[in-house]
Parts: sequence; C-alpha cells; structure tokens
Amino acid sequence: MQTKKRQIIEAAIICFSEKGYRGTSIQDIADSLGIAKGSMYFYFKSKEDLLRSICKYYMEAIVKQAQAIAESSLTPEEKLLKLVTLSYEQYEKNKGFITILMQERFDLNEEIHELIVKVRRIGLLASRSIICELYGPEAEPYACDAAVMFHAFIDGYLGFVILENKQFDLERLAGFVMNRLDELMCGMISKSSDIILGTEILEQWSASADDELSGGKSGVAALIESIHATVSKAALPANTIEEIISALQVIETEFEKAEPQPVVIKGMLSFLKSMKAAGLKKQLDKLEAYVLDLI
Repeated sequence: MQTKKRQIIEAAIICFSEKGYRGTSIQDIADSLGIAKGSMYFYFKSKEDLLRSICKYYMEAIVKQAQAIAESSLTPEEKLLKLVTLSYEQYEKNKGFITILMQERFDLNEEIHELIVKVRRIGLLASRSIICELYGPEAEPYACDAAVMFHAFIDGYLGFVILENKQFDLERLAGFVMNRLDELMCGMISKSSDIILGTEILEQWSASADDELSGGKSGVAALIESIHATVSKAALPANTIEEIISALQVIETEFEKAEPQPVVIKGMLSFLKSMKAAGLKKQLDKLEAYVLDLI
C-alpha cells in the first residue's frame, strides 16, 4: 500500500474516533493531513469506501501479526500465549475506532464479509498448527475443534473488555486460557472424543491461507489470467473480447514498470467496468480492489 494512502487511513481512524463516523467529513480528514480535499478522492471514491479500506487495513494487520507469531522461533506454548494477548493489544491500540464501529450500524458489503471470513479462517488455521506442534501427532484429529474453542475463550473475555470496559491482567488471563486448553486437549485425547470439525474444514482454512489478503502483484497477475479465461469462454462479440484483453494487457504492462501510473491503470479499470460483460463484474471488482491497494 502506498505511504500516502496509509497516512490517509491512519488519519481517518483518528478523526472517526474523535468525532464519530457520521460526524466526520472528508474535509475534516483532509484538514488533519494538510492536503486538499480533492486529493482524497484520488485514493478513495467516498467516505464509505474509506471506511471499507480501514476495516480491511485493520484486519490485515491482525492477520500479519498472527502469522508472524506462528512462524516465529518461539516455543509452541509461547506462541499460543502471544495469540491470546494479540486481540487485546489490538483492541487497546484501536479502541476509539472499534467503539465507533460498534456504536454506529454499518451494512457490510460482500467484500468485507468475505474478508472477515478469511481472516477468521487464517487465525484458526494458525492456532490449529501451533496446537499440533505443542501436543504432538495424537492431537491432530482434535486440533480444529480445539482451535475453535481456544478462540472462543479469547473472544469471550474480550467481550467483557469491549462491552463492559473490564480490565484483565493479560499475563494471568493468557496462563488461564492455556491451562484450560491443556485440560481440553488431555480430555479429548484420553477419551477419544467425538470430532466435529475435521478434514473438510481444514481444507477450507488452508485455501484461505493460500489466498493472499491484499492480492499483491502475484494476486493481480493470477486474477488477470482468470479474467482472460472467463472472457475466452464468454459469448461476446470478437471486437469486445479484443478490447477487454487489450485493456488487461495495458494494466499488466503498467504493473511491470518501476513506477506504475495510477491514472492509466484507473482508466483501464473504468473502461473494463463500463463494458458490463456478463460474469465479469465480481472479478473486475476484486481486480480493482487488488490494484488500488498497490498503486
């Protein structure tokens, strides 16, 4: 993500926290950064678009931290202890903004809903992997169920922090959650417990982890290839197909440059969306989201 776009997002979080979402205007955010209001619309189409980007920015930050913990050189027990405290630390860091999200009712669009599902799956997969690492091969059949219960512990106590402003000693709470996880795992293994979530759910979580959240350059390339395939099978006039493919090639070529020109890329995206080709809208919306995160 570009530095300027990140600066706008971080300034908007502060403004929304101080004045509320509905009480904050694009002009307020621009003034806090000392930039012209028109500059804001180069990066975000509207205040609603900015809010969606903030939600995505916040959730991606949590995922990156969780993955960094899972891939660290810490012991499995230390990793799980860190995961317990992560959500509480993120809440404290962004308390004002999260409170605004809870106080004001927003309709989640499909993109944000999919992102929430993906973030949840990635978090569960990371916890499952560490649980298997800690408790060994005999824990593997029960690890998906254990990961869900582990996150239920975290979310349950976090609810008291968010809704009732209760404060916990995080070190003590993390130790308490780990002890409960020990009891759960020992009980399930010793009693050959029934399994609720098995191989099928693990495959779904793994697929989410393999799919980059922000798309990235590799995500853009893969999506363009997918759109090519869709267009080649579509019942469209030959000249329309040719125009769509040409526009995709311009986007690809621009992304290969050291400094891609946002105006060129945005122009091609607008052209592609204006074609209104059946079956392409969802792919083009996703391509636009990937691209705008990178330029």
